[in-house]
Amino acid sequence: MSVAPRLLLVVAIALVWPTDADARWTRLRTAHFQFIGDAPAGQIREVAEKLEQFREVMIRALPGATVVSPVPTVVIVFATDRALTPVKPLFRGSTIEVAGYYQSGEDLNYIALNGEYTDQALLTIFHEYAHALVGDTLGRVPVWVNEGLAEFYEIMQGLEAGKAVVIGRAPAQHVELLKSSTLMPIKQLLSIDRDSPVYNEGSRRGVFYAQSWALIHYLTLGNRARTPQFSTYLTALQSGVDAGTAFTEAFGPDTATLDRELFEYVRQVAFPALRLQFNQKITGEAERGTALDDLEADIYVGDLQARVGREKEARTRLQAVLSRKPDAARASTALGLIDFRANRIAAALPILERAAGQDARDAYVQTAFGRALLARVNETPAQAEKMATLKTARDTLSRAVDVDAISAYAAGLLGFVELAEGSNLPHAVSMLERAAQLAPSREQYRLLLAQALIEQGELKRATNYLGPLLSRGSSADVRNDARRLLAEVGNRSQIGAGTAGQARGRESVLALSAAADVTQPSRIGPPPTLVRLDLRPVKDGETRVLGMFRAIECKGGVTLVVDANGRLLRLEAKQLSEIDFITYRSDQGGSVGCGALPMPQRVFATYRAREGAAAPGAADGIAVAIELLPDEYVPPR
Repeated sequence: MSVAPRLLLVVAIALVWPTDADARWTRLRTAHFQFIGDAPAGQIREVAEKLEQFREVMIRALPGATVVSPVPTVVIVFATDRALTPVKPLFRGSTIEVAGYYQSGEDLNYIALNGEYTDQALLTIFHEYAHALVGDTLGRVPVWVNEGLAEFYEIMQGLEAGKAVVIGRAPAQHVELLKSSTLMPIKQLLSIDRDSPVYNEGSRRGVFYAQSWALIHYLTLGNRARTPQFSTYLTALQSGVDAGTAFTEAFGPDTATLDRELFEYVRQVAFPALRLQFNQKITGEAERGTALDDLEADIYVGDLQARVGREKEARTRLQAVLSRKPDAARASTALGLIDFRANRIAAALPILERAAGQDARDAYVQTAFGRALLARVNETPAQAEKMATLKTARDTLSRAVDVDAISAYAAGLLGFVELAEGSNLPHAVSMLERAAQLAPSREQYRLLLAQALIEQGELKRATNYLGPLLSRGSSADVRNDARRLLAEVGNRSQIGAGTAGQARGRESVLALSAAADVTQPSRIGPPPTLVRLDLRPVKDGETRVLGMFRAIECKGGVTLVVDANGRLLRLEAKQLSEIDFITYRSDQGGSVGCGALPMPQRVFATYRAREGAAAPGAADGIAVAIELLPDEYVPPR
């Protein structure tokens, strides 16, 4: 029988303007976030409390975690799905139905969520924000660590009005999958990277996520003897030790023992959870919430629209703001950044320059103009004009750093300018050290810092930064730049840091492939999404269960075999055509037939109970529907 596909994503009509005619906006600041929203103020405070709690838990878990965010994070809490719709990302021109998402950026992060689905939205937001915190603290880590930590900490339950939380609750879908699947050897799990087929596609992708979660859970809560080893491992990763070496030094060379321990662990009945008590209440409010006018709210909404690919709508919204308030510097900045990200530097510069002149005390506005000036430098052939542009960029970025001393973004750009000019190398080193410390995941800052140290003749310190980047940089550009700079270290060691060598070095900084990422426009992609499926409605008299679809037996009719919560359900029908087969997977098509499935499939199975008493050995019910689920789908709790 053919499997009838059903659309994975629900298409909704985009509401461009306005978000909600009766919206009343509130602004709220906490220690680490800025919140705005048209949701009730009490609901915004609840979301704020949960995000601050989650951040506190993650900071405690990660060794040497910085308490300073490298760039600001703005959280927009929309009252309804209708209000969220204008900032939902697009896929092939259609709106992706999401409950919420995390959109990272080099200059500003956004979190957007639908207040009608707060708990569901926070699962995805916690997961992606965990990735950001891991990157900010540990830098680049193995994929199993990154995904396992995110999967482990995303399921956090707050208790006692902000004074305690519970972590470590086991997600049912991971437990079910692990108990019904063959685990990967630990060596294979450690070898998987972002380019591995297992990570990107295929039926084993779900097992990878589940096993990464299980290993983090075991090392964190399951074995007290292993917990200090895991902490040692994370600390070694943070200090730049190669991942393989760090694992061997922390856990020993014998992974077979860990294989056996994990196998036994995932087959136990219950998993431990941990209650964390805070010394004081983690509050969702650092200051009293205040009213926010609609124009300022529209600036944030328009900026976010541009970042998720809704540029036409963003431009319309921001121009409407400027027509009513021409001196709104942030609106001009958001508008100029649309052109900047499209690499229309000439169009972006006058808009961003006007915004910078309108508000000299807004670090975000000043930094945006400074970055556009640096992009202009790369397009300027004349040396005199190049140096004049660099001077303007230095003055602009100096204002930004003076206003916001904890912005890695502003400090990194100013360090780049000082290095390119070459007139104040100690200050370049200082700024780039600050940027690298605030944002360890940004390898470009370390490359530029190494370049500045070379120019100062501090060759050993430069080598200490470049060695790890050469061996395990995240891209070919990073590794190649590290190799080029190490060659420069070798040349300087032999001939000394002469004036000619310094001049060559200062010119070469603008040619570094990876460093160009600091100054050039970034491509904005759609955020990770929390998928809401258009599931078949459950009718009266029907029962739907989550399980693993294992086989179809064909003897005097058909019987579907589904493993649901450790119990094998046998669901019968006279023929396959009576069963509604629906797939929400992009990799599942073709037909189904009798026999065991080559690979068990995660499904919702819907059936009706038998009428009357069931005979011994009879099926558990009458099969109605089988819905094949995507790996990333998280059922509502």
